[in-house]
Amino acid sequence: MKKYLILLLSCLCFPARMAAQTDDKEEQFYNDWYDRISYVLDNVSTRKAIDMIGEMRDYADRHDSKYGFFMVTYLSAHVARDMGMSERAEELMLQSIDYKKRNLPQMKPKIQVYYFLTHIYNDRNQGEKAIQALDNALKHSAWSSEDRIALLSLKCDAVAGIEPLDTARFMDYYGQMHDAVRDNHYKGDVNTNTECYHAEFTHDYQRLLDLAEKLTNKAERLKFKISAYDGLGRNQEAIDSFRVYKTWTDKQYNEEMRKLTEMNALELEVARAENETSTLQLHNQRVILVAIVCGLLLIAVFLSAYLYRRQLQIRQLKQAYDRLEEVTIQKERIESELRIAHDIQMKMVPNVFPTRPDIDIYASMIPAKEMCGDLYDFFVRNDQLYFCIGDVTGKGVPAALFMTVTKNLFRAYASNESTPDYIVSQMNHNLTEDNKSHMFVTLFVGILDLTSGLLRYCNAGHEDPIIVNRETRLLPINRIFPVGAVAGTPYQTQAIVMEPQTTIFLYTDGVTEAMTADKKMFGREQILDEINRTIQTGQVAPKALIERMTAAVQAFVGDTEQSDDLTMLAINYLGQRT
Repeated sequence: MKKYLILLLSCLCFPARMAAQTDDKEEQFYNDWYDRISYVLDNVSTRKAIDMIGEMRDYADRHDSKYGFFMVTYLSAHVARDMGMSERAEELMLQSIDYKKRNLPQMKPKIQVYYFLTHIYNDRNQGEKAIQALDNALKHSAWSSEDRIALLSLKCDAVAGIEPLDTARFMDYYGQMHDAVRDNHYKGDVNTNTECYHAEFTHDYQRLLDLAEKLTNKAERLKFKISAYDGLGRNQEAIDSFRVYKTWTDKQYNEEMRKLTEMNALELEVARAENETSTLQLHNQRVILVAIVCGLLLIAVFLSAYLYRRQLQIRQLKQAYDRLEEVTIQKERIESELRIAHDIQMKMVPNVFPTRPDIDIYASMIPAKEMCGDLYDFFVRNDQLYFCIGDVTGKGVPAALFMTVTKNLFRAYASNESTPDYIVSQMNHNLTEDNKSHMFVTLFVGILDLTSGLLRYCNAGHEDPIIVNRETRLLPINRIFPVGAVAGTPYQTQAIVMEPQTTIFLYTDGVTEAMTADKKMFGREQILDEINRTIQTGQVAPKALIERMTAAVQAFVGDTEQSDDLTMLAINYLGQRT
C-alpha cells in the first residue's frame, strides 16, 4: 500500500502549468504558509500537513506561482522523510533544487535544502554522498558568507559520521571553515555541533561539555555530554546521562510507532477511496447499460465495450485480492515467527526453580512486546550460586538478539568460576567490539557462597538491588558504566555477608518506570513500601514477594499499556545445610 502514498506525494510536486517570477511579497506569503505547515507536521499530524500542502498546490496552480510550486515540492520532501520514506524524500528535494535552477534562477539559494539532504545522507550512513552534494553547492557564487561557512560546517559534520573516522580529513575541513570565518571577518556563531566534534577529537572535554549544553537536539546533546563526562572521569554523571539517553530513545521509539500507526491509517483511507472510486465506476457502467438498452441500433457496440470493461475490472479486482491475500499471509507468517521467537526466548531463561534447603529462588519476566530485552539467569556449581539480571537498551528484535548474546556470554564466563568483575569485564570486551548499533545493557552479576552467605557482586549501571530481612535497605553499590557502552571500563567486585533468612530482590527499570496514563511513575519508594507491607504479612518467600509486587505494579498502572519489560528476581538465603 506504500506505493499509493508515494503516488499521493508525487501529485503534490509539479503541476503542468508554469508561472511568472515571484516577488518579495509573494515569497513572504508562501514562507509564512510554510511555517504553519511545518508546525502542523511536527506537532499535530502528517495527515493534516498533507491536506495543507494540497491546498498550497491548488493555490499556486490557480495563481501561476513558480515559487509556490517550489515550496510544494520542498514541503513534500519533508513529509516523505517524516513518514520514513527516505529515498522518496531525497528525490523530491533534488527535484526542488532542479526546479529552482530552471524556473527561479534569480532566487537566493536556500541553505535549509542542504541541511535537509545532509541529515538524510548521514541517517543512511552516506557521508560521502553528503560531502559531494555540499561541494556542488559551494560552487555557486550566490551564497552569503554566513551560508558558505554553514556549508563548510556541514562538511565537517558529514565526515565525522563516516566510519572509520578520518580525523585528518575532519581537521582539514575544519580549517577551511575557520579560514572562511577569518577571510570574511565573520563575527557570528559557528555551528555548535561542528565545534563539539572538534572538541571531542582534540580531547578538550571541558570545552566539549560547555558546548554540548548549547545544543538544541536532545539526542546529540546527551551523546556529547556522555563523551565529555567519560573523558573527564566523572563516571556518575556519565551514567546518569546514559539513563536519560535511554529514556529518550525509548520515547522516540514510541513516537515512531505513533507515526507508523498514522501512516497505516493513511493507507486505509487510500484503500477506502479506491473502493469508493470502484463503486462509482460500477454505477456509471449501469447508466451506460441503460443507454445501450435505449439505443437499440448501437446495442452490439456498447455491449461489447461493457463486457470488455467488466472483464478488465474483474482482472483488476482479482489482482487486488491476490495482493491483499499475499500481504495477509505475509503478516500472519511474521506474527507466527514472532510468537515462535518469543517462546524460544522465554525458554532461554530458567523457569524451573531448584528445591534446596539452603536457598529459595523465584523469577518473573513479562515482556512489553513479542520480543523481550530483559534477561536473568542463575545456576549452582560447587556450593556457589551464580546469578545475573539485565536490561538491554531499546525494544523489539534488536534488543532481543542483544539479550541472547549477553546471556550466553554470562554463562560462558561464569562457568569458569570467575569473579564478578572478571565476568562483567569480559562481557564488556565482547559487546563493545564492533558495536555499530551502539547498544548496551545494564547488568548486575552476583556470586553467593551457600556455605558462608558471602555475596560478591558487580553492578554495571543497573537498578540498585534491595536487601530484605527484618527491614529493607539498598545494597551498597559502586556506580559503573553499563556493559557494551565504553570499552575498557574498570569494573569492581564488592561483597557483603548475608545472614540466614535474608532475601535479595532484583528488578529492571520496567518496575520503577511503570507509568500511569497521567505519566506518574511507580518509583523505588513504592517498591520499598510494598516490600515493607509484605514483611508485615509474613509472606516474604521469593514467589509470594514477586507475585505481590507484580500485582501492585499492575494495579498502579491500571489500563495503561505496558511500555517496558517487567522483570524481577528474588533469592532467599536460608543458610541451612543437609
